[in-house]
Amino acid sequence: MQKKFLLGAALAMGISPMAMAENSLTASVRIGATFVDSETVDSDFAFSNFGSRIKWSGETEFDNGLNGIGYLEFGLNPDNNARGTSGIDRTRHAWAGLKGGFGTVKIGAQYASFYDMVSGHTDIAWWGSCWTQFECSRETRVLKYSGQSGGLSYSASVQGNPEDEGNDAGDQIELGFNYSVGGIVVGLATSVHADDGEDEGGTLIGGVVKGSAGPVGLGLTFQLADEDFADSDDDFSNVTLTATFGNTYAVYNRGDSGSNNPQFGTLGYTLNIGSGSLMYFEYQFVDDDTPADEETILRATYKYDFGVI
Repeated sequence: MQKKFLLGAALAMGISPMAMAENSLTASVRIGATFVDSETVDSDFAFSNFGSRIKWSGETEFDNGLNGIGYLEFGLNPDNNARGTSGIDRTRHAWAGLKGGFGTVKIGAQYASFYDMVSGHTDIAWWGSCWTQFECSRETRVLKYSGQSGGLSYSASVQGNPEDEGNDAGDQIELGFNYSVGGIVVGLATSVHADDGEDEGGTLIGGVVKGSAGPVGLGLTFQLADEDFADSDDDFSNVTLTATFGNTYAVYNRGDSGSNNPQFGTLGYTLNIGSGSLMYFEYQFVDDDTPADEETILRATYKYDFGVI
């Protein structure tokens, strides 16, 4: 279906497809044990699913130098194994696009520009890297352009909000860039919500600095959202610090709304077992700054990737 969509779009634009096409279907099973110690819930040990998924990507080369591209990724839930159910619990990605010398254009469910240029650079833990950050998830109705010139990467996206009763195509606009030189990445981005008549529009700005020195990698992101964007009574800011050393990683995130200061931290280690196979171990603490809701989490997860076709 997706290949037919790409070919149809290409023909509508007057582009003739060549015979060469590439398709890949892969799966990733991620099952682990977790222990949660919370002030509000008795300590709990369980085996859980941690983002198992199936991924299908395709690319077709056209005779004028353009390539049609597409990607589908669905989350799989092993607990949903009742008769007549598939276990597919959500759509993670579903986009199609074109790429060439001008850059890349994608439309569909995907990460938007703010994530690509800022948030994604500190989203390094296997589970829950950026709990208090904005724009750190996939969106459903995104039209995104990305380009690169030397060490400069830039991106712009527009997205619709499916919860907006007006169903406008452009509820949110994002712009951002990165500049990479000598192993250091510096980036800035902004995201602007439109006024939909019920909720006032708002603005988010963010920046990132990331680099490495030998085996040590360091990253810092900062975000500031006005009260309308944050949907709160005050502006909200957050800072994320990350560090890596070999297979060890650490993330610390703290938010500030004036009256509330949620924070969390993760310390993890990735153990490579063999081709397509690894385990990761994480210690995590979560404090949403309410009197009785702090958690300590221990996690050990096995991840196995394999090709289907």
